[in-house]
Amino acid sequence: MNQVDAIRSPHASVPSDLFSLVRPELAQVEQRLQSELRTRHEMVDQVVRHGYRLGGKRLRPALVLLAARACGDIGHEHETLAVVVEMIHTATLVHDDVLDEAELRRHVDTVNARWGNETSVLLGDFLFSHAFYLASTLGTVEACRLIGRSTNIVCEGEMRQTLSEGDLSISEADYLAIIDAKTAELCACCCELGARYTGASDAVVQALSTYGRHLGIAFQ
Repeated sequence: MNQVDAIRSPHASVPSDLFSLVRPELAQVEQRLQSELRTRHEMVDQVVRHGYRLGGKRLRPALVLLAARACGDIGHEHETLAVVVEMIHTATLVHDDVLDEAELRRHVDTVNARWGNETSVLLGDFLFSHAFYLASTLGTVEACRLIGRSTNIVCEGEMRQTLSEGDLSISEADYLAIIDAKTAELCACCCELGARYTGASDAVVQALSTYGRHLGIAFQ
């Protein structure tokens, strides 16, 4: 029985902490994030390091690694992809805080509360651009293509949500389409990347992508 079959089996034991399956790799991702999110300019470095603190439970990096583990071995490319998706996610959070005029995120001052909206927008741009630079260092353009597609969809979802604010006539279908785009799309992309970069079949890649999408909708 391979790991995908084991996950599907009703008799499979489920660990209480799913992250335990990829705990060492997540630690490597955390170290890589700390090293990548630095600059040689002290003032900018202070802002970038603060942005690193806004990250949450690293769900999206974990999805990349768990999908890879389910399909085979976790390689260096998966760790890079995990860093990339967390940077993308953090960039969206930074921009969200500007849109929401938020002052705190996870009990920490938001970037816009401490340095203003202009700096916050630029930090989000920095994170987006650095994420795509890292993706471009992989052996193929597949990661850039998938991440670019998903990032575009996420931005569309955020714009649809902003433009629909206060519209009480919005339908359930439209609401689900918005959260599918703004949240579930990146979760689906994480699972797809993890599977695809192990050489999994198209059917397995699609199954894990669908799982990630459903998880993202439920999470939202």
